[in-house]
Amino acid sequence: MKILQLVKYYDPCQGGMETVVKNIVEGCVASFKNKSFTVYSNSHKQNFKKSVELKNRETIIKEITPAHLKSQPLNLRYPSLKGLIIDNDVIHHHYPFPTMEFTLLRYLKYMSHKKFIITWHANIKNSRWSWIERIYNPMIEKLLDRADSIIVTSPQLFETSIILQKYKHKVRTIPLSFDPKYSSVSSKLYPSNRCFELLFVGKLRKYKGVEFLIKAIENLDVKLNVVGNGEELYKLKLLVDELNIKEKVFFTSDVNDEELSKFYKKSDLFILPSINEAEAFGVVQLEAMANALPVINTKLDSGVPFVSLNGYSGITVLPNDVDGLRVAIEDIISNKDLYELYSKNALDRVSFFSREKMSNAYKDLYEGN
Repeated sequence: MKILQLVKYYDPCQGGMETVVKNIVEGCVASFKNKSFTVYSNSHKQNFKKSVELKNRETIIKEITPAHLKSQPLNLRYPSLKGLIIDNDVIHHHYPFPTMEFTLLRYLKYMSHKKFIITWHANIKNSRWSWIERIYNPMIEKLLDRADSIIVTSPQLFETSIILQKYKHKVRTIPLSFDPKYSSVSSKLYPSNRCFELLFVGKLRKYKGVEFLIKAIENLDVKLNVVGNGEELYKLKLLVDELNIKEKVFFTSDVNDEELSKFYKKSDLFILPSINEAEAFGVVQLEAMANALPVINTKLDSGVPFVSLNGYSGITVLPNDVDGLRVAIEDIISNKDLYELYSKNALDRVSFFSREKMSNAYKDLYEGN
């Protein structure tokens, strides 16, 4: 069986959707010998030359990408798409990806005998792209009409999506997974002889809410590692300078897998302070929990609070709430028993999101079960 994955960017680009597709592909290739994958995407860096990489049963194609606008590839031509649709048995598209979706509409006639799956990663109604809904949604509905299955990553994602309600009969929930290399075998011990090391991992965009986290730790005896890159990096560094807390906030960009794993292992508490539903799931929560880190996240109408549970593996606070973040941090770092309970429960909770479970679910989907 030949399966085509359509995704905006791919490894080594680090992001939620990219990580999901990598886990699907690598998980299925490792577990099921009769499946091969082609990933068709853009380069996450400006690139005027198409690239093709072959490994195992994976073909990774990255199209010419002349420019980007707010994380979106400005590419209106996907010349290989028609041939790839014809050559593959299953077409698996990862929404949202506007330029690819526009191109897909032109080739629906070539998909009449293909299985077409859409994984719905986010609702755009509360994101910075909400202004395009009036022209974007009619296009998406044509693709949803054609889709055989629509996958959401959490029940909340379906419940809060207006556009998906009439497709309820096609919708299934398949939770995301984490790369097993980010994992621990035991819970964390309370760091009693040093200050707590806090960790944020992600692209530095406005919706991530990192500015609220930085303000929350202004008067706390902690260290914060901010791992990631993005358009907010300069503003966040200015904020750290204004608050005069350069001795406790450290920025690291462009880390590789080994370096990221070290950050998870040396940290004590993970915080995802996202402020709107552009944060649809937060795979980084899984990576942190797999390293036995308690998590502080935010109460969003998305899968974020579905991943780490309030009062079980950490604390959920309201978005945009500096005081709420500060109090949650203080509650965890001041209570040894609570910290070690959340750490133990984080390992328990993350077992629900294993790569094996996700791979098996997609295998069944690809095979028509």
